[in-house]
Order: sequence, then structure tokens, then C-alpha cells
Amino acid sequence: MTKYLNTRIDSLKILTSALLNYAETFSFVIRKDGSYSQSIKFLLIELEKYLVDYRSVSEWPGTKLLWEEDKAVLYTYYLNNETAFILYNYEDYLFNWIHPASPEDLVFYKNDKAFFISITHEQDAYFELDDNGEYFLKNKRLI
Repeated sequence: MTKYLNTRIDSLKILTSALLNYAETFSFVIRKDGSYSQSIKFLLIELEKYLVDYRSVSEWPGTKLLWEEDKAVLYTYYLNNETAFILYNYEDYLFNWIHPASPEDLVFYKNDKAFFISITHEQDAYFELDDNGEYFLKNKRLI
């Protein structure tokens, strides 16, 4: 059974520390309009060696763009101590991850399935869980 649980966690340091032993990968999107900050370029360089995939998309967990020609690039990376550190040092407050200053919509995955989804410009974040995920997150006091 899938459950959708909102979270009040907005610190990436707290979130990534708790998820290090559970999540395997994470993703974020960067809009393709080309108007993003220099700090995003530096972030992409820092994360480059952990890259799993990147692709042009009009839909990702939590978001579907109205016009298919509106595209973003979805970047997926391995989650480990180094990438967690890079994320929360870049910007610890989850809902500050908004275009053009930052990538948007951080998502964490287990077994290639999204289980933590954020829509940062809406200041919305939630867990999509099975019973095992709910048990893990309760033990970590994230829900």
C-alpha cells in the first residue's frame, strides 16, 4: 500500500543525513531557458563524478509541465556522504531551491522509485511510502 505523508523537514542536512542509509540516488531539475546562476554551474561541476543520468524532460516526480515543448533537464546522482555534504552546503533550506538561483524539485529514490518528492516553488514536500519506508522514516523521526 502506498501512503503519501507530508513532511515538515526543510533542512537538507537533516534530511540527507537521515536518508543516507536508505536512499540510493537523488535528482533535481534545471529549467532549459538558460537563465540560471553561476552557482548552479559550480554545483554541477562539484557533482559531476557522481552523475548517474541526465535527460530532457517535461515531467518528473511531482510535476508535469503544461506544454510539452517546455523542457527541463533532470539530473540524477548517487547519494553518499560527499553528495549529501555538497547539497546542504550549497543550500540547506529545501525551499530555497528555486530557479534561477538554484536547481528545483529535489527527489530521493530507493530502488529507482521516488519516495521523497519536493515541489520547491510550491513549498511542498512529501514522502510516498510503502510500509517498510514508513517504518524507516518513523525511526529516523522524519514523519
